[in-house]
Amino acid sequence: MTDAKRTLKISDLSDEALIEICRAAEVIACECPGYLARILRQVRTFRNYTITCIEQFPQDTETHLWLADRAGQAEALLHQTMIELMQKEELIDDSEHILLDRLSERARATALKQLGIN
Repeated sequence: MTDAKRTLKISDLSDEALIEICRAAEVIACECPGYLARILRQVRTFRNYTITCIEQFPQDTETHLWLADRAGQAEALLHQTMIELMQKEELIDDSEHILLDRLSERARATALKQLGIN
């Protein structure tokens, strides 16, 4: 993330980047970007958890590998959905950076509009 413009490279949707998206979208309005980021983080956490289960429960390796694979598929779908959402909302610039300030501004404007404040 760069401090000057508060942007994130779309190719780097790390857990830290997802937390920043949640923070930027943190208002009582449409919370879809933040909600999606939280789900993506949870799926990643679950996938990592299933891998560690293999060490603890080697007799269930096949099941845990299957779960990890399915979680990886869900993660890939959610990752692509996040990128497409950001593109639809014009929150990605020509350099493929997510514009966190624009996300924050849009979320605040939506909340103010819902309150009848222009």
